[in-house]
Amino acid sequence: MATYRPDPAAGWLAAVRGGVVLVAPSDSAAEVAALWPNLVESDPTPKVLDALAANGLAATPPFALVVRDADGGSARVVVRGALSVRAGDVTVSGVGVSTWAERMVEVGDAEIQVEVEGASPDAAAGRLPLVEGVVHAEAVSSGDREPVAPVRMPTAASVPAVPVAPVPAASVPSPIVPTFPAPPAALAEQTIVPAEDTVAGPSTPPHATPALPEAPPAPYDGDHDGLTVASVDLRRLRAERASRGGEATPAGGVTVPPASSSLRMPDGSVEAIGHEVVLGRAPSVSQVSGGRIPRLITLGAGDPDISRNHLRVAVEGDTVVVTDLHSRNGTHVVAPGKPPVKLRAGDPTPVLAGTVVDLGGGWTIQVIGA
Repeated sequence: MATYRPDPAAGWLAAVRGGVVLVAPSDSAAEVAALWPNLVESDPTPKVLDALAANGLAATPPFALVVRDADGGSARVVVRGALSVRAGDVTVSGVGVSTWAERMVEVGDAEIQVEVEGASPDAAAGRLPLVEGVVHAEAVSSGDREPVAPVRMPTAASVPAVPVAPVPAASVPSPIVPTFPAPPAALAEQTIVPAEDTVAGPSTPPHATPALPEAPPAPYDGDHDGLTVASVDLRRLRAERASRGGEATPAGGVTVPPASSSLRMPDGSVEAIGHEVVLGRAPSVSQVSGGRIPRLITLGAGDPDISRNHLRVAVEGDTVVVTDLHSRNGTHVVAPGKPPVKLRAGDPTPVLAGTVVDLGGGWTIQVIGA
C-alpha cells in the first residue's frame, strides 16, 4: 500500500493509480483529472508529457512521474523541476534540468519515494495510507503496484422503471416527412500527412460544399495549432521551386535546393542542409521515405535524451521544414520573438531563419540563411 505525507499548504497534488504515481502542482488539477483514466495504461508517459507540455516547454509545470512495469521489477521515472525520486540507491532529480530528466530504474523490492525538494517533514503529521486516488501531498512512497478499483456501471436491475401513460390513437398526429434538395457535387477533403512525402488519397463526404480556394502556406509563427503541413502545401512548395527554373536537376529527377539553407550546430560549426539531413545520437537511413537519401549528422552521441533518429530537416521550395521522428523526449522550436512550442511527432513544420530547435539534453541547433 502506498503512503503519503499531507501537504499543509495544499500546493501539490499526488495521484496514485495502479503502477503510476504522478505528483504535480495544484494549479495542474485540470490536467491531472483529465489524465486519470489514462493512468491505468501500461505506459501513460507520452500522454502525461503531452498534457503537461501542451502550452510549450516554458509553461510546463514541475512534476514527477513514476510508471512501474507489469512485474514491478523496474520503473520509468520522469522528473522536472524541484522534485526528486529515490529508489534504493538511485536518485533522479529535476533540479537544474532545462526540460526533464528521464531514467529506467531497476526497483526490485525497494520502495519508490517521490518528494518535493525543500519540503520540511512533519513527524507529528505522520503518513497516511493511499491505495488509489488524488490527494494534497508533498511526499509519496510506493512499495508495489496498487489494485485498481473496477468501474461500476449501472445495471438494468438498478434503474427504476418509469411508467408511461398510453396515448389515444386519435391524438397521435400524422408523421410529416421533410424533403431536402439534392446535395451539391462532392468535395474531396484535404488530408494532413503524418510524415514528409506521404500523400493520402482524398475522401468524399456525403454532403459537401463547393470547393474553397486554398490559402498559401505560412512559415511557422509559434502558434501550436499551425504545426502541420498539408500534402497540397508540400506539393505547392515543390511546384514553385521547379517553376523558377533556377535550380539544377541532376539525373534521377531530384531538384537541388538552395545552398544557402544551413544549420548552426552546438559547437558553432555550420552544416548545409542540402536536400535533407537526419540528426540523432546514431542516425540511420531506415526511416527514409520518398526515395531521397538524407545526409546523417550525429548529435548527442551517448546522450539518452537524444533518440537514435531524432529530427529530420529538409528544404521545400525556399522553406526549411523540420520533422520530429517520433523521438522519446520530443523536440521544441523557438521562433524569433516567440515562446517555445513542442512539435507534434511526425508532422512536418516550416520554420523561419533564426529559429532555434531544441532536441533536449542541452542540444540545440539554429536554422540560418533559410
